[in-house]
Amino acid sequence: MLILDKIRRHVNNTPDALVMISAGQSMTYAELWEKSGRLAAEIEKIQGSDKAPVMVFGHKDPLMLISFIACARSGRAYCPVDISTPVQRVSDIAETIDKPLVLAVEQGHCLEGKAKIIERDEINQLICDANLEIAEDLEVSDEDTYYIIFTSGSTGKPKGVEISCGALSRFTDWSAGLGGSEEDKQGARFLNQAPFSFDLSVMDVYTALATGGCIFCLDKKLQLSMADMLAELGKSKVKYWISTPSFADMCLADRSFDEHLIPELENFLFCGEKLTNRTAEKLMERFPKAKVINTYGPTESTVAVTDVEITKEM
Repeated sequence: MLILDKIRRHVNNTPDALVMISAGQSMTYAELWEKSGRLAAEIEKIQGSDKAPVMVFGHKDPLMLISFIACARSGRAYCPVDISTPVQRVSDIAETIDKPLVLAVEQGHCLEGKAKIIERDEINQLICDANLEIAEDLEVSDEDTYYIIFTSGSTGKPKGVEISCGALSRFTDWSAGLGGSEEDKQGARFLNQAPFSFDLSVMDVYTALATGGCIFCLDKKLQLSMADMLAELGKSKVKYWISTPSFADMCLADRSFDEHLIPELENFLFCGEKLTNRTAEKLMERFPKAKVINTYGPTESTVAVTDVEITKEM
């Protein structure tokens, strides 16, 4: 089943379930689908026969997720660019895409004159317009590009890696079984640590969407304060922890980071960096009931392709 069909299934079955929590904001599956549909219709109206990728600039706002799904429902790939991206790099990405349509969820993109820009206020107006509707047959399909994430590239210039709708859908077929069954993940909360412009975030965002889970975001501001971040984690009810190993190391530096802080936590899923035996051992000591799972794969193969549960013997 393609990823949009998986999301549509949860919209129909559990419309009032939370799909995202970020910086005090929350959104349900029904809200995600309604608002992304209206934004998709506007994208189609603006772009017409132009199916070029759309840049989505911002951070971990629900409007980012709405924009991603809107692009896919309008039949276009999206390219996420985080606010932490250097100005020159943002400009280079826009140049590579060739004057893209930009959904600017946040300010600071510095793309005036280099792109067609829909600013945040206008996006908010559009997603409230009940007259905007999008046809289902416009959606991205199997071989269509679903998203483009730019890596640094060996030359230092941005290199856009294109991932098809089919590849993402097959990735979520696999990731839905990581650390437990697909049914086990419905309604569960997934930690989002990485920015949406880093492919690690695809693991938490789309595994949650594919299984009816909820994405719990730690935004950039929150990650600057260990005390505030740990307090937020203590309220998170996260069941699936998805991060880089180095982020877990940072949290382990505080003695309060243990199973008493997050009693619902059952799985650590790592990708993006080397997981050391020291880090795995500490996590097993602090969270004796949780599985520690290491995954690996290059961006080009859709985030990850292999996994192993770490044992004490290993």
